[in-house]
Amino acid sequence: MKQASRFMPKYKPRKASKPALIIFFTVTLAIVIYQPWYLVVIAGIALLVIVWSAIDQPKLEKHFQKLCEERSGLSICEFSRDFDPKLVDTWIIRAVYEQLQAALPTEQTVPIKASDGLFDTLMLDEDDLDLDLVEEIAQRTSRSLEGYESNPYYGKVTTARNLVLFFNHQDRASAT
Repeated sequence: MKQASRFMPKYKPRKASKPALIIFFTVTLAIVIYQPWYLVVIAGIALLVIVWSAIDQPKLEKHFQKLCEERSGLSICEFSRDFDPKLVDTWIIRAVYEQLQAALPTEQTVPIKASDGLFDTLMLDEDDLDLDLVEEIAQRTSRSLEGYESNPYYGKVTTARNLVLFFNHQDRASAT
């Protein structure tokens, strides 16, 4: 009998390898030493990002506060009821729900609905989905990302529901 999803392990980020870190810091140091004008460009970009974040974050917090108020009392239970547990792996349902909450650009714990748009309602960035979120969910659910192009939901993941269904169509990762 399969273990209940509440016992699923948390996501464990992979540590960067020492050679990769050494190369990164060596290249960064070389740029600083040989091209000091890059510092001005990098500092300017960093300043723009900080200013933009300071302006945009209160809008995001207000949006998520409104969602929390509208969804008071909702939990993963309501999210999971949108899926047939005979057809959809409950580990995938839980992993998607928890990792979406962790990826939200707010500190608030926002109840998520299966119909929530990833980019409009949950305000996620496509890069976050492609680079981080998918890897985290794959690791927690032991699903492989190989052959994702043949998945019927490939290119159609715009809602939390489609993200669950995408992973439900992925093969289990082979034990290595």
